[in-house]
Amino acid sequence: MSERKSPLKVIPAVSEDQLVQVLADLLKRCSQEALDRQGKFSVGLSGGSLIQLLTKALKLGSFNTDKWVFFFCDERYVPLDDGESTYGAYKAEWQTHLPGIRETQFVRADPTKSLDDCAAEYEAKVKDQVGCGCLPQFDLLLLGMGPDGHTCSLFPEQPATLQETKRLVIPIRNSPKPPPERITFTLPLINNARDVTFVVTGAGKASVVKRVFVDLDKEFPAAWVNPKQGQLTLIVDGGAGKEIGAL
Repeated sequence: MSERKSPLKVIPAVSEDQLVQVLADLLKRCSQEALDRQGKFSVGLSGGSLIQLLTKALKLGSFNTDKWVFFFCDERYVPLDDGESTYGAYKAEWQTHLPGIRETQFVRADPTKSLDDCAAEYEAKVKDQVGCGCLPQFDLLLLGMGPDGHTCSLFPEQPATLQETKRLVIPIRNSPKPPPERITFTLPLINNARDVTFVVTGAGKASVVKRVFVDLDKEFPAAWVNPKQGQLTLIVDGGAGKEIGAL
């Protein structure tokens, strides 16, 4: 078993309403700290069920998001208007429910470029907007985890991606989960964030939650997330947390 550089904070939620409240409280703390520190709040987003949960949290908190900047921890290599695009999913959701968030607040990848150039350009954008001349440090990364223990587009079937030490955004080919081509943040970037929060729901993920967050089983990419100096938080519902005594 490996050791974490900082302790894991587990926050259980007995209902979706409570989970949304926990997420809103997290956003309030992280955004205020970031705005006090540098006048803007940089957030890395993940897709899937997190989109709706985050939308509800933002509506609940009635946040002033003018100084928030949104990035994508991974993105599918598809046209921006494709149904598989994470950016497209957020744009559609927030145009309807959070019209105050401007499209210019999204820092998105350019899928019209080659896959390699798409990843390289996105890394350059991250460095330009978050880097300040050094390794970029996001204020908050919001991550999901699949039942196979993958996070971002770092998959168990592609262990070499976990060994990347120089590039901050890499292309993914032959993803075991469609679509096959993607770009993703790498561990050096993820583990330099001030706050990294996993939001995991569903009883089908309970055993993997235990193996990742309690046993630190490195078979699963999510277990490699270990912020060097930041806070690692796990928000789980009753199903996902049932094997770790979170509820």
